[in-house]
Amino acid sequence: METTLRNFGNSIGLVIPKLVRESLHLSAGQTVTLEQTENGLLIKPIARKYTLDELLAQCDPSAPMPDDVAAWQEMADEGREKW
Repeated sequence: METTLRNFGNSIGLVIPKLVRESLHLSAGQTVTLEQTENGLLIKPIARKYTLDELLAQCDPSAPMPDDVAAWQEMADEGREKW
């Protein structure tokens, strides 16, 4: 696949076609890393770091507890892990 490099002031921007952006879940303004390799340039998205509040907002507190977690909570204490 070919794409175009374009001038942006003193820098050059890489145009990433829509199908590639969508398949890699890339969006404008997203931060990526550039790594020069012996075969060319490797562009990798930086994984977003979520806050605890953002992660908890995705949870459904009314969802039933999975069977394995319920069984784990009912297990007898062993060793010194008792609270």
